[in-house]
Amino acid sequence: MKKKIIIDTDPAMGTKGGDPEDCFAIMLAMNSPELEILGITTVQGNVPVERGFSNATYLVEQLGKDIPVHTGKPGTYSQDRNEKRKWLGQREEMEQLTPILPVENDKKGAPAFIAETAKENSGDIELVTIGPLTNIAQALDLDPELPTHINKITMMAGASTVQGNVTPAAEFNVWADPESAARVFGSGIPIRMVPLDVCHKTRFGREQLNLIGENEHPFCQFVQKSVDPWLKINPNKEIIDQGLHLYDSLAVALSFMPEIADFKKAYVSIETKGEFTDGQTVSEFNESIMGQIFKPKPNSEVALDLDVEAFNSLFKERVIDFLVEL
Repeated sequence: MKKKIIIDTDPAMGTKGGDPEDCFAIMLAMNSPELEILGITTVQGNVPVERGFSNATYLVEQLGKDIPVHTGKPGTYSQDRNEKRKWLGQREEMEQLTPILPVENDKKGAPAFIAETAKENSGDIELVTIGPLTNIAQALDLDPELPTHINKITMMAGASTVQGNVTPAAEFNVWADPESAARVFGSGIPIRMVPLDVCHKTRFGREQLNLIGENEHPFCQFVQKSVDPWLKINPNKEIIDQGLHLYDSLAVALSFMPEIADFKKAYVSIETKGEFTDGQTVSEFNESIMGQIFKPKPNSEVALDLDVEAFNSLFKERVIDFLVEL
């Protein structure tokens, strides 16, 4: 039986200079018979919402899939946070490869779609979140019963035992909207957290992109044009030299193939008020002194190790080979 999922994402494939990897993750989900994608929802993160909405819609259309796409609104869950993260909704200078669609075209909106679809498929649906958690937090506000309908959230989020990537303390998806992450982690929905600890074990580099670019199919040329700038301009020299990390593709893979990772239960809380630690995911494995005393009940299972070879084989089969053979 296929697992029913909604993918919540901030896809930048189609916006030059944005992280294009979300769309590889969506392709992996599309080509995985274990999954049934009930919808794709887009959120402000890697790119402003209108660009993410446009990029996701273009991807679905180009690959001939009948999957509804809905967008969240610009901004973060907390209005106070908007001032600090305002630039995430701007960035007009980024060159766009896909046609821009106004977010007003989507009358329903992502939070309402998530809430309604979860209720319609109660007990038989999971979320795969590979961007900031704004839409999920807003869906929780729309339907307080949402946690009773959703079996699990597999999320690319956080850094458990390693440093962050956007700041030393924080991973980007949580840092971009800490209040929404705090809302979701406190919701009671079971969480499978895929943090930087395992994501940094994955790679997609120049050699793989060249294989895709050798295919003259228009969509493969689009992928090549979208990914190449990220490999060139990313400020992380390690990514330029060795390739980008497949953060979001790994989260999708672990949503239906969790056996390729090692997980450890933890109580994860989100720092929302720290001067230097905004967006930090604090993982309590009940091994600290306070953890041993108070023993908070885990709200997450956290991926801490990965069978890299198994993941690479899956990604090659369902994404790279798929594109090479288009």
